[in-house]
Amino acid sequence: MKIVYQTPETLTIIESSEEEMELGTYGRKWLHFMSENHVDLVREMQSKNTLYKVAQSVDDIAWDYRDLLENQYAQAHPRPREFEEVVAWERVRAFYTDSTVMREKVLISRSSA
Repeated sequence: MKIVYQTPETLTIIESSEEEMELGTYGRKWLHFMSENHVDLVREMQSKNTLYKVAQSVDDIAWDYRDLLENQYAQAHPRPREFEEVVAWERVRAFYTDSTVMREKVLISRSSA
């Protein structure tokens, strides 16, 4: 992986590795968050070769949490039968679950899984 330092506070990862390509949506979002907000921690994890392991762990945890939230939402708010109501229900459920996962599991600083 090649890193280009743009300013002391930010860094950009410009070459993707096989590990990075295997990351899911939440792992990539966490990696982006960390590279913009916690540069020193990213450098430390890269030197220890733990960055992508932690990102993969974040991705796994986030998807499991999203599944749990979706099930809880469906139990608390049964899916309607009318098409337009289903579309609205799906949007609200997706917004609720994704925003909660991002806030509680992804957009947090971690140095280990």
